[in-house]
Amino acid sequence: KDLAFVVDDNVESFEILKEIKKTGGKLLTEVNVFDIYKGDKLDSSKKSIAYNLTFEDYTRTLTEEEVMNIFANIIKSVESKFNATLRDK
Repeated sequence: KDLAFVVDDNVESFEILKEIKKTGGKLLTEVNVFDIYKGDKLDSSKKSIAYNLTFEDYTRTLTEEEVMNIFANIIKSVESKFNATLRDK
């Protein structure tokens, strides 16, 4: 699953990454930053940071509902802690 947040320019990607990992729990097995964007589509004091999240359980198949619940919790947590907004594609 991919997602991108628009945050203040002074927010570091690793801080958000730590929050994503903490909120994602044991089913979130990998998180990678794949894009950081600053430009004319955003306010000059903002940037967009995009992440790729991998969810896995080696003992069973995860349901879409399970993954989406965790995904929603991650979004809520990052938005709250970093005053972030989810970026539309």
